[in-house]
Amino acid sequence: MSSMINFGIDLGTTNSLIAKFDKGNVEVFKNPKGFKESLPSVVGFRNNRILVGDAAKNYVERDAKSVASRFKRKMGTTETLKIKSTGDSKTPVELSSFVLKELKSFVHSGESVESAVLTIPASFDTVQSNATKQAGIEAGFKQVVLLQEPIAASLAYANKANSEDLRNSQWIVYDLGGGTFDVALVKIIEGELTVVDHEGDNYLGGSDFDELIVEKLIVPALERQGVFEDLIGELKSETGKYNQIWFRLLEAAEQAKVELSTATSTDIDLGMTDLEDDEGDLIDSLITITRSEFEEVIREEVDGTAEMMKKIITRNSLQPSDLKFTLMVGGSTLIPFVRSRIEELMGIPVNVSIDPTNAITIGAAYFAGTKQKEIMPSDSNIFENTRNIKVKAVFERNSQDIEEMFNAKINGDIDGLFYRIYSEDGSFDSGLKSLANRISEDLPLREGAFNHFNFQVVDGQNNPIDVGFNSIQIAQGRYSVAGQVLPEDISLVKDDLNNKDTLLDCVFERNCVLPTRGKRTVEVAKTIAQGSDDEVKIMVVEGPAARHSTTNKQIGVLSISGEQISKDLLKGTEIDLIIEMSESRDLTVSAYLNGTDQEFSQVFQGTKRLVEPKILTTEVFQLEDRIQVEMEDAASHNKPEVVYQLQKLLKEANSLSAETTDLPMDDVTDDRFKLEDKKRQLAQQIYQLTSSKRLDAAKLEYMEAKEEVTRLIRENGNDHELHQLQEIVAREQIFIHSASPEKIEAPTAELHTLGFQIRWRMPEFLLGMFEYLKERRISMNDQSYAKQLFESGHRAIENEAWDDLRDINGMLWELMPETERPAEDIQMFTGIV
Repeated sequence: MSSMINFGIDLGTTNSLIAKFDKGNVEVFKNPKGFKESLPSVVGFRNNRILVGDAAKNYVERDAKSVASRFKRKMGTTETLKIKSTGDSKTPVELSSFVLKELKSFVHSGESVESAVLTIPASFDTVQSNATKQAGIEAGFKQVVLLQEPIAASLAYANKANSEDLRNSQWIVYDLGGGTFDVALVKIIEGELTVVDHEGDNYLGGSDFDELIVEKLIVPALERQGVFEDLIGELKSETGKYNQIWFRLLEAAEQAKVELSTATSTDIDLGMTDLEDDEGDLIDSLITITRSEFEEVIREEVDGTAEMMKKIITRNSLQPSDLKFTLMVGGSTLIPFVRSRIEELMGIPVNVSIDPTNAITIGAAYFAGTKQKEIMPSDSNIFENTRNIKVKAVFERNSQDIEEMFNAKINGDIDGLFYRIYSEDGSFDSGLKSLANRISEDLPLREGAFNHFNFQVVDGQNNPIDVGFNSIQIAQGRYSVAGQVLPEDISLVKDDLNNKDTLLDCVFERNCVLPTRGKRTVEVAKTIAQGSDDEVKIMVVEGPAARHSTTNKQIGVLSISGEQISKDLLKGTEIDLIIEMSESRDLTVSAYLNGTDQEFSQVFQGTKRLVEPKILTTEVFQLEDRIQVEMEDAASHNKPEVVYQLQKLLKEANSLSAETTDLPMDDVTDDRFKLEDKKRQLAQQIYQLTSSKRLDAAKLEYMEAKEEVTRLIRENGNDHELHQLQEIVAREQIFIHSASPEKIEAPTAELHTLGFQIRWRMPEFLLGMFEYLKERRISMNDQSYAKQLFESGHRAIENEAWDDLRDINGMLWELMPETERPAEDIQMFTGIV
């Protein structure tokens, strides 16, 4: 039994496939029922039977509300799909697991598929990725590894037979599938594939084209032939009178789309819907859809994908001529208009040399052939032997060289044992050698071929010993993956006490290579009493770290309550964090509490995405109000360019508001998630446009603080404090031109600390602080003790005992409730001197 995973699965929105890597070749398995490679990602429920694939798709005609499809786009959400025949609901994860279970039956060899590589769109967020992995676990896989689809497509192309020389080249992967879109910049450097940058839309694909055909072409035709008050609303609403027809129209639209790839026109039979209008008249006619009509309907969406390509090219300072080609994958790239339009807009040759429908699966299988199983085979004790020998082998499974180094570390009782490495074709044989704790061999490789070597351990009588490792597989001239990249920044949400807000501390930057690890230290914002219900909450979000935390997606929260700690956790206590993210996007946060000497850890499975139409509409209204306020502010500060940009955003917000208002509360499509994405992107644009206010304020505050501290040092400072100021000013050119207010606020805080340090020695400052505290005496916790301190303070002032007054001020300060202290202690008296 192979120690590699070998099985790759494309879990698609409309179709799914499974393939296996075996000795350098990839076989895409066919459905034993009909012998097609693809399995429609459709699940139906008929009485006590579960239908998957074509059987479920055909059942739509009889009972559309007992059939679920396109559920990949709802992965990672709270959404469930109601099943009429069973009276219950199924989650996207459950439905995906049914598809994965069915794919197992494609494997004709009879072997058990216990591990698999599942592909995901590169733009899938962490929560969606975790949900996909969970679907694999629920399908019975003991190990699931995730692979981004652009990497899979590139592996399929780069490793196909007679592939051109791709060394040190770069190209664009254009992946337009049934429900998602990815565009990625891919490079090959020293034989390894790397995704350098990407853009994507998790709610754009062939199924959206189907909806556009229904909404823009079929529905208008129906409205011309019958009387309908709100046909679209009644089609999309779960309780709408025409809802069941909605799914049948989508099927008809999909068929029309496929036919228009080869024909210039196609007919749709409206009579098949048994549709009666609001007056009870039956609609029974044919409508003709031309290819040009279809192309006009999808033009805006296709042009939008080109804009994403341009973003990547611009962001990476490239010209179209720098790219070898645009690799087209995904079933929707079979549409001729998509290919021609992208080539026309981008000026980059389109490469259609691989099958766009199975390329992702083939690439996943290539990747699976390089991934070691991390589970024990269920039917074997392969790692057990009387000598307790274990082998840890290190070698490149894909190589551009004609010779590859094999290294292995051997643990266990090796006394009197030997090893031998030999190729299956007889071209190489190491001969019998004594087994050592470390062994090394140079293995010759046949060019452009898959090289298989046997590794054998024997005793002194030449009896073989099973050590759990017996095969070395190296593909010469094939390409491997340097690593998968993170699609978005991962940040901690931290309190910004100075601005009474939150800010983001970026832990992992977008496009960093996974797996990755980071460390952070945070402070407890308030005292947590042992045994109380109070909590320390460490929130992790995904999205641009330069934006506000509310515009990003929450991944999860690590909560530590008073009931879990061994003693009180005081305000200001440091918590050391270790944050890790695996190649398959599993996020683990470990927290060490310095105050209690305890450690907590949690794997973030993610916060499922919840979008309610009513709340979404309210949030869009709030965005409109905020834009109006920001426009007035920009106008009052004579910033016409900002006003102009905000006016454009207000138009987008108005359009979005109209869409959300029209959204049925029980909408059966995924429009709510599309609109919520648009709302988040709009909020990010507003934040980016108006963040200049905070940036300008941060620069002004820094300059004022620098001027003030310079004066204080000149009048009352010492050489050490002058040196501290000079060190801050020496870094000024680095942070003052930053686009991040936080990078300017940090040295400003250093200046405030330095200024406070000087003022703390000045009698006039100490007097001012004493008077400030006297005004707030009534709020102090211990009135009797406060009275004694104030009396001592008056005596210190009379005697000009400034050191004593400094200590008294500090003790009075501690008597004030935390809620009445200024947010930044060191800044509270900067105006006194």
